[in-house]
This record gives sequence, structure tokens and C-alpha cells, in this order.
Amino acid sequence: MMVDISAVKQKVKNMPKRMKALAHVPSHKHCRVCGIDIPAKAEERVCNDEDCNKKYEKDEKNKERMRVWMLIFFGIFAFLTILPLLARLM
Repeated sequence: MMVDISAVKQKVKNMPKRMKALAHVPSHKHCRVCGIDIPAKAEERVCNDEDCNKKYEKDEKNKERMRVWMLIFFGIFAFLTILPLLARLM
């Protein structure tokens, strides 16, 4: 496998220019719902739009509900797995 040395040198030569271009982008975040730019200091990653806030709250409630159900099912699974082992020991 041959490596084109001139192509590698050209890429290395152009790297600082790309890094300078990236340095000019101000730091920011994106809204989790609609994806628009929001300030980096925003605590919640949601813009000020009412629809986005409602959808974000609904998603957070669904995530919390899913965590609870996963914990319940894991508990049942663990209980059913450990129960036969305990029965053999006694």
C-alpha cells in the first residue's frame, strides 16, 4: 500500500486554516426540540418557544416514567433469577 506523501503534506499545510475558521464560531448550544441556536449559558437546552417547552416537558415526563418501569422490570427479573438460586441453597 503506497502513501501519497504530497497529499499528506498538503493536508497538514491546510490544517491551521481550518482550525482558525472553527475558532470564529461563537460557543452555543442547540435546542433539543427544534435545533435552533441558543446561548451557551442557557441552563435548559430548550429555546424560548412555548411549543418547544411543552414538548420538552412531555419528553422528560416520558423518560422518567420509562426509568421507573425499567427499574420495576429489572427488579422482577433479578428476583426471578435469584429465587431459584436461593431455593437450591436451602
